[in-house]
Amino acid sequence: MRTSEERARLIHRRTAEIKQEHRKKKQQGLYAVCMAACLLLVVGIGSFMPGLSADIVGGEVHHVSGAASLVGNHAALGYILMGLLSFLLGVCVTVLLYRLHRRNERKQRENLDDDDEF
Repeated sequence: MRTSEERARLIHRRTAEIKQEHRKKKQQGLYAVCMAACLLLVVGIGSFMPGLSADIVGGEVHHVSGAASLVGNHAALGYILMGLLSFLLGVCVTVLLYRLHRRNERKQRENLDDDDEF
């Protein structure tokens, strides 16, 4: 037979496990939504870019196969767009790494708190 203290400890441990599983599922859903949004953003920009440069310059884009044709034909517009996209990518990576760092700190803190309790 287990004592009341052992039962309480098991209940707290199981509750913590359930909460952690719930957080993991929620985080994975958030990651999936973010990846889908990024994919749609990249595809949308890729399909929108040749039309945008044709409207601004007034001519047609002859090489729609890649972004290098934008930089080659219309240097200023291409460099500005590439710079903005690079900056946005850098911001996204920075935010992701910051969130991962905070999550790891939180896990370490929780592990230390759990070890101290029992």
